[in-house]
Amino acid sequence: MQRGSHAIKVVARGFAVAVVLSTLMSAVPMRAQSRPSANGSVAAEAVVPFKIQVPDAVLSDLRTRLQRARFADEFPGVGWDYGTNLGYLQSIISYWRDKYDWRAQEKRLNRFSQFKTNLAGLDIHFIHQRSSTPTATPVLLLNGWPSSIIEYDKVIEPMTNPAAHGGQASDAFHVVVPSMPGYGFSDKPRERGYNPERMAQVWAALMARLGYSRYIVHGSDWGIAVATYLALNDAPHISGLHLSGCPGAAIGAPPPPGTPLPPVSSNLGYQEIQTTKPQTLGHGLSDSPVGLASWILDKWHSWSDHDGDLEKVYTKDELLTNIMIYWVTNSGTSSARLYYETRHVDGRLQPTFFGSFMPPVSRGRVSVPTGCGAFPSQFDNRGVTLNRDPSVARKTAETRYNVIHQTIGAKGGHFPALEVPQAWLDDLRTFARGPLNR
Repeated sequence: MQRGSHAIKVVARGFAVAVVLSTLMSAVPMRAQSRPSANGSVAAEAVVPFKIQVPDAVLSDLRTRLQRARFADEFPGVGWDYGTNLGYLQSIISYWRDKYDWRAQEKRLNRFSQFKTNLAGLDIHFIHQRSSTPTATPVLLLNGWPSSIIEYDKVIEPMTNPAAHGGQASDAFHVVVPSMPGYGFSDKPRERGYNPERMAQVWAALMARLGYSRYIVHGSDWGIAVATYLALNDAPHISGLHLSGCPGAAIGAPPPPGTPLPPVSSNLGYQEIQTTKPQTLGHGLSDSPVGLASWILDKWHSWSDHDGDLEKVYTKDELLTNIMIYWVTNSGTSSARLYYETRHVDGRLQPTFFGSFMPPVSRGRVSVPTGCGAFPSQFDNRGVTLNRDPSVARKTAETRYNVIHQTIGAKGGHFPALEVPQAWLDDLRTFARGPLNR
């Protein structure tokens, strides 16, 4: 493989993100490589190495905005009852402005092998970290909103080099972590209709382009829906489906005719906004880093298992790096549109979000061997109750999936690979080495 370097510049609604491309590569089963085309996009079929390098001007602009931050008032002693707590938001904005080091985090992210390739007309960004173990199992890791590739930051190295992290060589994986269209460093869709099923088609094409004919797929949040569509529509190529919780057939079943819109849960108001008016919200997310941080932090606080202290499970750097990926790519709006595209089926607003984000039960039961590794605080704060009785949870999951593995962790929430990485990794390894191979 020849060594060299290329550079392209990606412009995202006023935020220029310079991307340095290096052709220094390990043995990667890719069908084609080439320079970006003259207009900056990746040529068809090409798989181009990618590194994150945000221009200084973007960081300077961000610092100026943070210095001019104006906060809302708050009642004394309300905590997080009304939404993002003022005192906590002020503390993290102060840290962001004065102490947070994006360049260090950028370097940390760039320790992974990253690429871009054009699929369905969009340049798609992904991590492709291969193991040195020849028998390693390919695995596709899918996240959702408001998360990013940072969700798998702590598990990629133990997955690709298990012997160095308490595992066995037989536990090795080749890891692919893509950024969904409209998220992070992937292109933003330029037309309607990028729903979970369409995204599943993109990932099937990506794995085929990388040369993987059989692989495991794992999903959390939106990744659960996308991975389920993959398992339904591309079953011959999916050796196993592992999900952070397996929604039963009741989720995605069509409501009776004339069903009125249900009342909004105190923790689901964001869905009503993002499934109906994402653009209205999006202008604020694009213009204000404080607004973006407040919107995202509220969800991480609500959906994580932290006993009232978010930084018991995440550092400020981890929280802010996730937010930064949204900020420097200006993807607050484009990521939120996924909710709109999912809830509007055939142009019609569906009565409930949870009734539309999973494949309809009429599509059939998933035949792919499925592992359900759930965590106790994963869904409770989102208006969906997780039954902590493993036998009941399994019966519920079996209405949709071919369940061969079912666990409920002792602790953990909605982003388990980042929050409780060892428990998450142990569960995936158990599924891959045990029930899946029987």
